Amino acid sequence: MRWLYILLFIECNLVTVHAQSNSIGWQCFLSLSDLGMNFSPTDVQAILLSDINVDSIEVCAETCHTNIFCRIFDFDGQSNSCRLFESNAQTMGSIIASSSTLSRVGLIELISQQFSNKERSCSYCEYSRYLTCINSTCQCPSRTYFDGSICHSQNLIGGQCINETDCRTDLNLICLP
Repeated sequence: MRWLYILLFIECNLVTVHAQSNSIGWQCFLSLSDLGMNFSPTDVQAILLSDINVDSIEVCAETCHTNIFCRIFDFDGQSNSCRLFESNAQTMGSIIASSSTLSRVGLIELISQQFSNKERSCSYCEYSRYLTCINSTCQCPSRTYFDGSICHSQNLIGGQCINETDCRTDLNLICLP
């Protein structure tokens, strides 16, 4: 499958103390699948954030980008359906052929620089899409875990894990050896 890679810059008229954290904190690198594909999650109830109607794939991508949990979206140009998911495409679903020739999957690509302010004071992640302020420091958002480089979506049943933090504890999942 071929992927189209784009860099999405969301216009933010936000005032921030640290311009560096704002610029990398809102950059979004997207991969778009070929037409005729959609995302098939392993557990739709656990990872579907929303299913809305929008006018274009660009609006769907922007909507995903503004939701801190969204990592995958699919858009169907025939029905204007935009589905947003919090997940990892490799472990929590598959990208499969769709019955619609106008559907496409988008993946938000995570890079380590987006998480470089982890553990710093909250002023460094005040407007970040990727980190949130917890106990006065920048941390991974809930339902994610830090692997030393980036914050990944926590795993569902059957996902590989090393620590308890790797699993969706809100669903009472634990990491087994």
